Amino acid sequence: MESSGSRRTRDDFPLAPLVVVDPIRFQGLPIPERQWLLQGWIPLGAVTSIYGDGGAGKSLLAQLLATCCATGRDFLGFSVMRCKVLAIFCEDDNDELQRRQAAINQTLGIDFADLEGMQWVSRVGMDNSLVHFHADGSCEPTPLYFQIIEAAKAFGAQLVIIDTAADTFAGNENIRPQVRAFISALTRIAIEIGGAVVLLAHPSQTGKNSGSGDGGSTAWNNSVRSRIYLERPKIQDGETADPDRRILSRQKANYATAGVELQLRYQDGVFVNETPTQVAGSGRMRQAEAEDAFIAGLRELGEKNIRCNVHRGQANFAPKALREKTKACASFSDDELGAALNRLLKASRVKSVEEGSPSRRRSYLAIIDETPPLPGL
Repeated sequence: MESSGSRRTRDDFPLAPLVVVDPIRFQGLPIPERQWLLQGWIPLGAVTSIYGDGGAGKSLLAQLLATCCATGRDFLGFSVMRCKVLAIFCEDDNDELQRRQAAINQTLGIDFADLEGMQWVSRVGMDNSLVHFHADGSCEPTPLYFQIIEAAKAFGAQLVIIDTAADTFAGNENIRPQVRAFISALTRIAIEIGGAVVLLAHPSQTGKNSGSGDGGSTAWNNSVRSRIYLERPKIQDGETADPDRRILSRQKANYATAGVELQLRYQDGVFVNETPTQVAGSGRMRQAEAEDAFIAGLRELGEKNIRCNVHRGQANFAPKALREKTKACASFSDDELGAALNRLLKASRVKSVEEGSPSRRRSYLAIIDETPPLPGL
């Protein structure tokens, strides 16, 4: 993926017309559901950053994520969107990536022949700048930036992994507009591929000391939609350091609840999730529990003659109403219940029912094939 052709500048991108939206047009229309690569952690159409100190294993974590998306396997016990993946590695050569992949394959029970949905590029020792910044404050994408977009679109990738920010950001991180321009350029990639970009980065010393794991400028945290931190547990008095333990935490989440933590262990060359199910649940068992709780919560609301709906942002949106008004769903988050709602709708276990005159249509959520019908449903 070496540079070829002439340099492209902002003149190659004519100013798009201003599209003004009158929100009244949305009256009566369903609210679109947010799309996720990993529910609650990695949204589509945006940039997610994964921070981790050198040697913590963030590149391994990213390669495990890429493999799970490419093969449809669970990632740390959680479902991910199956899609093609293009990963750009600036710190690891092909031999190291192959060794790491072999360990991942063994743990997931797959072979290299199963990885047709995954491609990587090793760019160790190369100039990996994605955006050039000029003295007058302007900036322009580099040829490599366009090569990545073209390669991702040609492959059909919906996840692009960039490892790392230190290798690909050529600006001054203390100049906020430069950081924001860089993240905007990565967001453009996410939009172009109809997917997500995951950017790996190193935390600042302040970020490590505070436990937030963020970078040197607040612009890094403010510009991404989600930020994840992989760290070694802090050692308390009397404890012995366990070199194989890690904590994966959701430090920032514009569209989900921040502060969620997973307890990981480095085992046989990969990370495994050891989070107790009573704390955070794991994988499909937790998903099944959320679905059962959702159905039980609907019944509970039915007994109270309370209806809920599938329209996010409207009164009595089902996940929020169920969590706040029923015992069955009290231990689940809005994110978990929202994901359960999507799965139940796809499985035709619940449906949105409309009633009323054409000018005053209303909808409510009902359980399918429940006889006799529940009160209020």
